[in-house]
Amino acid sequence: MAMMEQINEGIKEAMRSRDQIRLATLRMLKSKILAVDARGNLPDAEVIKLFKTYYGSLQEALVQAQEAKRLDISEPLKQELLIIQEFLPKALSPEETKKIVVQAIAESGAKTKKDLGLVMKAVMRLNNAVDGKLAKDLASELLADS
Repeated sequence: MAMMEQINEGIKEAMRSRDQIRLATLRMLKSKILAVDARGNLPDAEVIKLFKTYYGSLQEALVQAQEAKRLDISEPLKQELLIIQEFLPKALSPEETKKIVVQAIAESGAKTKKDLGLVMKAVMRLNNAVDGKLAKDLASELLADS
C-alpha cells in the first residue's frame, strides 16, 4: 500500500476513534505531500524524505518546549513524533551507524574534519535510514582535527 493510501486510511480510522492528535498529525502529513504534488502522486522515497524533514523540525520544537518547561506543548509533540515514526523506516542502532560511517570514511578517502561533507554524502548513499546527526557526530569523532 502506498504511503498516501496508508495516511488516508489512518485519517478515516482516527476520525472513527475520535483521536484528535492522530487525526491532526495525519492531516498535516497529508498536507505536506499535497504541498509538493497536488495529486499526491509522490514516490514513497520522496514522501519519506518530507516526513524526515518534518520529524526533525518537530524534534527541535520538542527540545525547545522542554527547555522552556512547557509540558502543555511537549506532550502533544511527543505523541505527534510517535505517530510520524510509524511512517519512517526503522532507524539503525548506533553500532550499525558506526559501521556505515567507518565504511563511508574509507570509501571517501576522508582524512580530516574538513572532509566531513564527503563522508556524509557517502553515508547517505550507503544507507539513507541513518540518523544524520548521529552519523555526523561519529564521523567528527573518527576524523582528525586538522
